[in-house]
Amino acid sequence: MQIVTLGPKGTFSEEAALIYQQRITGTTAPEKIRFLNILDCLEQVEAHKADRAVLPAENMVDGIIGNSFDALIEFHDFVKVCDEVHVTIEFVLAGQMDSPDQIKQILSHPSALNQCARNLETLFPTPLQVPVSSTAEAAVRAAKEQGVAALCSPRTAEEYGLNILYENLADYPNNETRFFVCGLTDSPPTGNDRTLLAVRFGVNQPGQLHEITGFFVENGIDLSFVQSRPYKIQPQQYVLLFEMIGHKSEPGLKRALQQIEQKVRATNGWKKVLGSYPHRKRAGSCQ
Repeated sequence: MQIVTLGPKGTFSEEAALIYQQRITGTTAPEKIRFLNILDCLEQVEAHKADRAVLPAENMVDGIIGNSFDALIEFHDFVKVCDEVHVTIEFVLAGQMDSPDQIKQILSHPSALNQCARNLETLFPTPLQVPVSSTAEAAVRAAKEQGVAALCSPRTAEEYGLNILYENLADYPNNETRFFVCGLTDSPPTGNDRTLLAVRFGVNQPGQLHEITGFFVENGIDLSFVQSRPYKIQPQQYVLLFEMIGHKSEPGLKRALQQIEQKVRATNGWKKVLGSYPHRKRAGSCQ
């Protein structure tokens, strides 16, 4: 099984991909994991050049990873969420230097910086943080550039030969990130599933969100989150995201989706099921 995920090598996304490999095949095969940006990952799945894409979806401290949801909305006709992986998140600050006094910049993914904001502010009252595309990119640059430290996992620091200067930098204990596994089809029902739905109204009217959530209440559907993302094609318009308990094939959920379809189409909008997938408990590390 060929997997693509957010790179470069050493990201938490790679760890999620390894956990998924272990779950599906009983072993890990790092050589079958390739590293790209989020949009390219979904393009590879759509083009049949990869079997699965593993994307960061939601951190328990910082919330949803907007780029991943935006990409899923863009590729909703081709790629579906088919599984999920939970990864325990631990942050260290690492670099080539021997002392924190030598740090001139701290690089990491924006979500990682947010998850450690309080501790970083305490340690470094003068802001030094610079956002980059991934924790592993931060480590790559820290290994090459003087004065640069990476906020990354202990595993990534070891991967790139960095000295660990501070450990346990996350502001909240028991931190974890949920990752979506994406393929050309979603998953059959397991009895413990989630469904992800995207809705865009063509014409905005008062009470539309109330009406949609009313369909869920009417059919006994419990929501696990409601979010919104900017609609990239038209400014100041939004796509509503709903994750709900249940599989899209279940009678009550199927009925609610049909009711929403009729309501949204009447406004010249659209609704797209982005996938139904098993609900997973925290998986822990692949190590």
